[in-house]
Amino acid sequence: MIKRTIKFVHNLRIYFFVLILVSFFYYAGLNPVDISRFVGAKIGSAVGMSISVQENPFNKLALQLKEKEENLTQKEKDLAQRENALNAANSPQIKLVFFLAVGITVLFILVLINFYFDYKRKRRELSSKQ
Repeated sequence: MIKRTIKFVHNLRIYFFVLILVSFFYYAGLNPVDISRFVGAKIGSAVGMSISVQENPFNKLALQLKEKEENLTQKEKDLAQRENALNAANSPQIKLVFFLAVGITVLFILVLINFYFDYKRKRRELSSKQ
């Protein structure tokens, strides 16, 4: 009986953690596509390039580099606008912090209950052996 209860509490802990994680992504306005783009941009920003050719209109490499710089500048502007939109929405952030605090508290209580049931089960096993 106690083993089933411990298993139930453990499963409840896992499901509650997944619920908190999904809710966090929902309230933050994140979806898997945005997260993968952000990670890809972070990984891509680690790659650098340097050239020693003077820039002129006839140089194909210089023109390609200029186009890429313009694309990056546009992407930076889009990212800055998205960050400003996220920073402007302060009220969901307060709700999100409160929700996470409640979720962490509930998870902590579930962990304590799990430890209590483990302790109780071990005590019963020791008393039944004697």
